[in-house]
Amino acid sequence: MERMVPIPIESARRLKEEQEAGPGYHFVSISLKDGRNFEPAVASEGCIIQVKGYRNVPFAAEEVESVAVTAKRWNFRRKKKEEDRPKASSASA
Repeated sequence: MERMVPIPIESARRLKEEQEAGPGYHFVSISLKDGRNFEPAVASEGCIIQVKGYRNVPFAAEEVESVAVTAKRWNFRRKKKEEDRPKASSASA
C-alpha cells in the first residue's frame, strides 16, 4: 500500500475544472476496476493522498477506474489525540 497514488489523467483533468474544497485539494469518490468504491478521499496534485479510515491508500494506481468530486467531507488533517477521546465519567458525591 502506498501513501500517494496517482489518478488517471482523465480524472485529473476533470478535477482541475472543479472547485477545490480547500487550497490545492478536492474531496473525491474513487471507483476501482474490481467494483470497490472508496469515499471520501482526498486528491491533490493528481494523486490520492488520503482515504478516510485508512492509514495508507489501500489500492494501487493501476486499480483506479475513475475519480470524481464528492460532497462528503471530513477533517482529514486532524489527528486523533488522547485528549480527543471520550473520557469515562466519574461519580460525584
